[in-house]
Amino acid sequence: MNRKNIKSLLTKPVKAGLAVAALTVLSTSLLQAHEANQHQQTTEMNSEDSHTQHQAMMAEMKMDHNAHEGHTMATEGEDPHAHHKAMMSNMAGKDQVQRSSHDYKAPHLTMLNQHGEPVAIDKLLNSDKPVLVNFIFTTCPTICPVLSSTFSIVNRELAGAEDLSMISISIDPEEDTPEALQRYAKKFEARDNWSFITGSVEDSIQLQKAFDIYRGSKMNHEPVTYLRASADKPWTRLDGFPSSEQLVSEYHHMKMGH
Repeated sequence: MNRKNIKSLLTKPVKAGLAVAALTVLSTSLLQAHEANQHQQTTEMNSEDSHTQHQAMMAEMKMDHNAHEGHTMATEGEDPHAHHKAMMSNMAGKDQVQRSSHDYKAPHLTMLNQHGEPVAIDKLLNSDKPVLVNFIFTTCPTICPVLSSTFSIVNRELAGAEDLSMISISIDPEEDTPEALQRYAKKFEARDNWSFITGSVEDSIQLQKAFDIYRGSKMNHEPVTYLRASADKPWTRLDGFPSSEQLVSEYHHMKMGH
């Protein structure tokens, strides 16, 4: 074998080894680059996910904070009767009284009047004579004084109407004891035909539900007045703030059989 052939045989492994080494280095570089790219993508995705999660967490914290602020306002706010005042403001200067007819059934309950005397509610409300009814509570600073003032004027203007019964039912019987109702009746100069009713919380709620006035809380109280000529007639429901003139007119219409 000549020197040229020997040299050729000796260099082939070297070239082959270099090629393998080069491929190895190239493969390693490509693998590292791929892994680095995957790591970067994963990091970016995790970063985006973390950012999204952070935003969601902040939003949730903001909601919780707002809820807490709302709770604080509801429990420690300066004006818990803002709902009532807003309702009255919206109705001011407007004819917002809505008249409708209903067949309400008074439940069989025994409650107390302002003198602490037991009263059968179904008998009181199912009178054969004209009745005026509203739902109030004595510590209300907005809706109830308006309703009660209107009742007081009607009670005075119809002083000669011996057949008329007027009934105010407490929606806050825990506070509105017979003694509290007596003071309230005196404040509005109620005559003997104007009864103020209280009792247990359960009985009050049942009676409110029977007249579709229960709203879950006294703070959601709505102004409603009920009238009926006699037990065999439907109830007239007046949503809003009827004037004393309207109620007097309603009474005379009832007397005429309308």
